[in-house]
Order: sequence, then C-alpha cells, then structure tokens
Amino acid sequence: MSAFTFAIPLAITSSAWAAPGPEACGNIQLAASANCEFRTSGGCTASCEPVSLTAACAGRCEGSCNASASADCNVDCSGECTAKCDVDPGSFDCRASCSGSCKADCSAKCSASANSSGSQAECEGACKASCDGECSASCEGTPPSADCQAKCDASCQGECKAEANFDCDIDCNANCTVELQGGCEAKCTEPEGALFCNDQYVDVAGSLQDCLDYLSSLEIQVDAHAEAEASVSCAAAPGSSSAPFAGTGLAALAAGVGVAAARRRKRS
Repeated sequence: MSAFTFAIPLAITSSAWAAPGPEACGNIQLAASANCEFRTSGGCTASCEPVSLTAACAGRCEGSCNASASADCNVDCSGECTAKCDVDPGSFDCRASCSGSCKADCSAKCSASANSSGSQAECEGACKASCDGECSASCEGTPPSADCQAKCDASCQGECKAEANFDCDIDCNANCTVELQGGCEAKCTEPEGALFCNDQYVDVAGSLQDCLDYLSSLEIQVDAHAEAEASVSCAAAPGSSSAPFAGTGLAALAAGVGVAAARRRKRS
C-alpha cells in the first residue's frame, strides 16, 4: 500500500455556519496541530491495538460519567473543610483546598484499579487533571471574601464530583478497550476506513460529516490514503447510478475536510 496521502481543503464561506462540538468525534481531545488520517485494509487493523484506543476510551467515559456528588462525600468533606477554613478564613483558598484533598486519593485509587486505564503514572495524571478541572469549575464563582460555609460548599462539590467521575471512568475503561477494538477493526473493513488522529483511534458513533466539520473548525487537516483516491473519483463520476460513499465516507471527506474559517475549541 502506497504511503502517499492527499488532503482536500475547504473554505467555509457562510458566517452562519457553526461547527459541531467535540462530541461529534467521541469527545476525543485534540489540538490544532493534530495529524489525522483515514486508514483502511491490513495496516488499519494492526493499528487497532489498546494503546491506540486510550483517547477514545477517555472521551467515551467522560461523555457518560457525569455523576453528581454523593451525599456521603459532601457530609464528610464539609466538616473537615469547615474546620480548616475556620482557623484562618481570610487565607483559605477554595480551589487549592479542593484540589489538594482530591489529589491525595489519586495514588490509592489508581493502585486499586490494577492499572486498568494504563500505567500507574498515567492513571494518577488523569486523576489529578480531573481534580484540577472540577475544582476550578466549582470554585470559580466563589470570591475570597465569601464565608467559610460558601467556600467549603464549592470546594466539596468539586472534590466529590471529581472523585465520583473518576471512579466511573475506571469502571468504564475496564470494558471500553475490548468494545472499541472490535469497532475499530470493523471500521477498517469499510470503504472509508477508520479515522485516526495522532495515531489514536477516533470513535465516530454518529455522523462522520459532523466529526469532519469539527476537525475542520480546529483547522485540522485530514488525509486519506492513496488507495482510496480512485474511490473518490468513482463516487463523483458522471452517470454513476450508485455512489458508494454518498453522504458519508470519502465523499463526505471531499465535501467537508480541510481548513475552515471558523474556530470552535470550547468544550460543550
């Protein structure tokens, strides 16, 4: 199979057009510098290994794990937090307290998970990132002048949500890899192939065109292997009674991949 790739740019001219969000590409986290491509046939199946499914599993679990903070967690957290805050209310930092308390449990949580979501270091890194994100979001609207109860309510809400979501992520990841590996291998047999970004499989559960539009809004260029180039020409050939990629696959790629004028990076 030739390694030649081609890209199809598209200029978006409608100011009213709005790109889909990251959920269109399975909530996978991507930077504008990501290298994305379609892979087909033998080499594609070999790419469907567990290490290439990490980002897709993280996105799938994040989309499904939006657990609310448990009552038990809030009660335990609130008492400890208020006791600390009462010592020096003026210097108490909601975000620092929340994040520090949350991260203290990451090592034990990752050891207990038997590293089902990767190495110990990777697991702890994901746990700590979850703590930082939830604590920042929860404490954002709480000013330093707020009383201890308000600060601790926000701190505990962030900590409990991060812990609940991470527990859910661990359970989700335990089953995700097997399921996604089968889905990835199935995509490899389809005409358009499986989509990979930075060697990570992109779990497109809905409209492929929506995912391509999302990538375009991040100014991410998508390549397709040359073996599929003839299929693009064939699909567009005049007089063809059956376009094999109509509305999806490489026909959608020809219609929708490349650099877009709009940028949309904020997560929904």
